[in-house]
Amino acid sequence: MKWKPSRTAAENARINLPKLAGKYFRAGRAAADDQIKPKELHKFRIATKRFRYSLELFRPIYGVTLDRHIKLLRGIQDALGKVSDYQTIQEMIAGDKQLKAHLQKVQRKRAQEFRAAWKKFDSNGQLKRWKAYLARAQRPGRRVRIPRKASKRTASSSVNRAS
Repeated sequence: MKWKPSRTAAENARINLPKLAGKYFRAGRAAADDQIKPKELHKFRIATKRFRYSLELFRPIYGVTLDRHIKLLRGIQDALGKVSDYQTIQEMIAGDKQLKAHLQKVQRKRAQEFRAAWKKFDSNGQLKRWKAYLARAQRPGRRVRIPRKASKRTASSSVNRAS
């Protein structure tokens, strides 16, 4: 991201995050290709984590509506994590060919689960929606609605008023 200190955080977000989403979706489409080996999916897992962390930094600007987007990224990251876990286990038990063959089979299944999750994630114009959403970062002076947990004081005063 090309961050310009002369701009506000919201201005930088509106300019840079849609571009970052475009790069992320392109990388995801490449990673979801059936020819990509499970070991290579680890790079996309790291890209997913970085994209999610970048978005989390801007939560104060986007408010709670960003949480739905972050939750979707966590799902992709979790699916990729399962593939990566099986890769790590295979490397640890390299001498046991029968177990390694079983793990490879399960890993291929987890990779297909990731591809199915990605297909669902990247369907029906989602990239366009993500870019539009990210381009609408809060402008200065607009309040971001952050839900507050009900305190005991608030709850008891409501009860007292109702009596």
